[in-house]
Amino acid sequence: MPERKNQHYVPKHYLRAWATDGKLNVLPLSAGNIFPDTTDNVCSRNYFYGNPPVVEDELANLDGHHAHPFNELRDGDDLTDLSQQRIDLLLSFITTQRTRSRATKEDIKQGYDFLKDAVEDDMEAGRYEDRIEWEDEFNEEEKKEKLVEHQLLGVHHFLIAQGIFGYIGIKDLHGVMLCNVTDQEFIISDAPMVLDIPQYKHQLGLVPAGMGNRGLQIYCPIDQNHILLLYDWDVYRFDHNSKRQVLIKDEEVIDDLNLLQFHNAESVVMFNDSSEDYILDLYDRIDEVRQREEITTTQETENMGEFEMEEAPAYQVPKTSPSLPSCTTIDGVRYTERRPASELEKGRQLVHSIFNEVNWASDVAVIYCIRLLEETLDL
Repeated sequence: MPERKNQHYVPKHYLRAWATDGKLNVLPLSAGNIFPDTTDNVCSRNYFYGNPPVVEDELANLDGHHAHPFNELRDGDDLTDLSQQRIDLLLSFITTQRTRSRATKEDIKQGYDFLKDAVEDDMEAGRYEDRIEWEDEFNEEEKKEKLVEHQLLGVHHFLIAQGIFGYIGIKDLHGVMLCNVTDQEFIISDAPMVLDIPQYKHQLGLVPAGMGNRGLQIYCPIDQNHILLLYDWDVYRFDHNSKRQVLIKDEEVIDDLNLLQFHNAESVVMFNDSSEDYILDLYDRIDEVRQREEITTTQETENMGEFEMEEAPAYQVPKTSPSLPSCTTIDGVRYTERRPASELEKGRQLVHSIFNEVNWASDVAVIYCIRLLEETLDL
């Protein structure tokens, strides 16, 4: 197999916490049958980030950086032990993982028809004649397909780049570690970062959750016994210990947290040593939490244009939220689309400036973003 052909959209370093000797158990939501697989095979596709695999090469370096805080937490360090650099890397992993996933790429594909029409208009106007030198002989329809594929990949690269610097926009969130002290493990999915807005979602009919929203909660599984919960300090309070830990002793709460992974999953959930009966029981309860409402969303194209489309985005808030112990909700805080302390726009403007600097060569821009992150965080 050519080097870097098999490209992971959930990194292997992250999956290893649920694997034994490189193997973990997988339940495809479409089949309902459980089978073992390896971390080499799951959550990967051929040339997922493009061919040649230049973006994949740089993402491998980014994965190495992102792995540091996970390694430290899995080796026994607490949140209070992490340096600011490690915290920034942990937050960057969370925002990058959400944008690099298969779920995000499938959402982008919903804009295929719009982009195809735009490419047809550009081809008829001759806008590509002096900009592209085709190395192979393609007919007009094949050229059109190649250009649309390039546009779709460019949108994905742009979102990944925003994810890399997304830590800037969520540094205002506070964090606690949900520590599982039961005999039942935490599981994960191929879209493991779960966003919720429990205080406002039912009252306001919210469907997607944005990284800058008031009342946000982000669930990031760390391993089989720990989930990092980031939360809006102005809306929620947690009674935690000095290590910023909240102990989860009730197996029903563990079930609720695991159901979040069933809600968010694009196609599979994964686990280590849970019984098949337990996983299949959660599978039968998926309708309790899984939400896939169709809404109008706005996508941004490679040349900074925007288009709207009707879709059922993958990243929606769950129907129900876990009843977490030691959590108090602050009443009377008005909902806003942007938390006042969030600097989400700062990160987005930085990515825009990088893409403009390289004339929207999206693979080059992603590489530039990773190199800039390394410089900024002194990696």
